[in-house]
Amino acid sequence: MGKLSRTSMALALLLGAGMVCAEEPAGEGSTLKDSAKAAVSSAISAGKNLLGGASEGVTEGRKSTQGADGAVIISQYDQLAGKVEVKLLKVEAVEGNLSVLIGFKNLTEQPVRLINLWDNGALLAIDQEDYASNLAPDSANPEELTVPAKIGVRQKFIFEGPVEGPKAVRLWGKDFPVK
Repeated sequence: MGKLSRTSMALALLLGAGMVCAEEPAGEGSTLKDSAKAAVSSAISAGKNLLGGASEGVTEGRKSTQGADGAVIISQYDQLAGKVEVKLLKVEAVEGNLSVLIGFKNLTEQPVRLINLWDNGALLAIDQEDYASNLAPDSANPEELTVPAKIGVRQKFIFEGPVEGPKAVRLWGKDFPVK
């Protein structure tokens, strides 16, 4: 749900709460304020839970089925075991950002699709002071990556910079040290 629609929803709830409580006697303004606060808080909480549930449902649905090409769907690090080898191939500064080339080797007889790579914390660059940088939003970072059967793929990722002295790249909670 976009920022505009959340704002619109909050305004509608406020107006609704105001209309319901409009006949409240003078001097009971704090009750009106408390009612509006409770209504907006509940609506925001419900909206957040709805979006979270929908997102989790999409991921679960994608994982429980194979892709149209028969690909195995992977959305967390432990699912890579025995299927995909991950190797940090190259790390360099590029135009104020950090460019990282990662190798993914498929060990199986089926294509493997890594999904949700844009999710918060799925891919991070970690510097020497243990600060993380996310994937750069305006670059060509893929949201998902398909690795064909029995072969490797090299994929470049651009992280928000500057990242001075990168220490590691984290994929789904697993750190790959920069050499």
